Amino acid sequence: MVADGLALSASAAITAVAGMIGWVLAARLLPSAEVGDTSAFVSGFLLIAGVAELGLGPAVLRWLPRAGAQNRRLLRRGYLAVLLGGLAGSVVFVLVPAGADVVHRLPAGALLFIPAAVGWTLFQFQDAVLTGLGQARWVPVENGSFSVLRLALLGALAPVAGALGLVLSWMVPTVLGVVIVTVLVFRRVRPGRDPGALPDRREIVRLLAPTYPATVCVVVLYNLVPLIILHRFGAEANAVFFVVWTAINAVDVAATAFVNPLVVRLSAEPGHTRGLVRDAGKRLFLVFAPVLLLGGVLASVLLAIFGPEYTQGTGLLRILLAAQLPRLAVVLGVAVQLAAGRGIGVAALHATTALTAVVLALVLPSQLAFGVGMLVAQGVLAVVVLAGLRARLAGARP
Repeated sequence: MVADGLALSASAAITAVAGMIGWVLAARLLPSAEVGDTSAFVSGFLLIAGVAELGLGPAVLRWLPRAGAQNRRLLRRGYLAVLLGGLAGSVVFVLVPAGADVVHRLPAGALLFIPAAVGWTLFQFQDAVLTGLGQARWVPVENGSFSVLRLALLGALAPVAGALGLVLSWMVPTVLGVVIVTVLVFRRVRPGRDPGALPDRREIVRLLAPTYPATVCVVVLYNLVPLIILHRFGAEANAVFFVVWTAINAVDVAATAFVNPLVVRLSAEPGHTRGLVRDAGKRLFLVFAPVLLLGGVLASVLLAIFGPEYTQGTGLLRILLAAQLPRLAVVLGVAVQLAAGRGIGVAALHATTALTAVVLALVLPSQLAFGVGMLVAQGVLAVVVLAGLRARLAGARP
């Protein structure tokens, strides 16, 4: 469990570092206004991908370990549902006026947005598939290859194609990654020895009805907030905020990835809840607390890499990194609720965080005030989650 968690966190770290390098290159090669417009385009297709995944990524972490001989059938249904969801969501985004405004900021934006959104929907779903199949060690290979190719294309295309080159550097590796990994998964996966079982309609509804809105809340948290900042404060302010917010989301994604194997283990071995949760929580804190501290110390240095105008986000970055420390407890609580099939608990935690972030972004007068609000909100939520975990573990079998 810990080895898989570290592999997934390493994958998130690779993606984050490559992402940082990519945005540094973009900041150096493009005007800040173009970076702001392109970041909004990227936030748009990331937003659609999270919504269009239909909550099936977290769900397969629970269902695949139990599928046995039915695993290929479960995978076919999952891939088809995610593909159709990505296609429908991207078309709707392009047709909605607010989405059309984001898309048409770039040349040929509508034609590029649909394959980018559909591709990313499937790409992120594959991480959960590999984890649920017990193949988490291949996730860093997949994401590392994607990152290297993206950076190479960015360096080659941005000087000649500008913002369009930045978008293509995302889209081309995404589509290639989806095709290659999908072929490998279906060629190599073998039915399990036990008969296994697919989730029935009641279980699907019980889990997805609450967790799908919860997944949408996470997508809102990651990708809608920069769009709000764009419309409230302009493209140049959003360029700075986007860099800071991307760094925070990278830490959050890495922490979530670290506890995903906990969901798989708890689903397969519910009798070991107490020991597994305590071990995962301890390791989660030991791995991420030093990272958050180091990031706070080096905040101004890291932002200076993007250019002198980006250092104005130093205070915001430090505050949001501090907010991620109590956020670790929330991430652990989500994993425990998901493994137990408690969709309502997952939805409540995600919805609270996302709603708080959106409201703060809409009403507070500055980005710094937004950071302080997030720190307070995550601290309060962490206290509630830890109290619930303590009560739950006290009643669990050793």
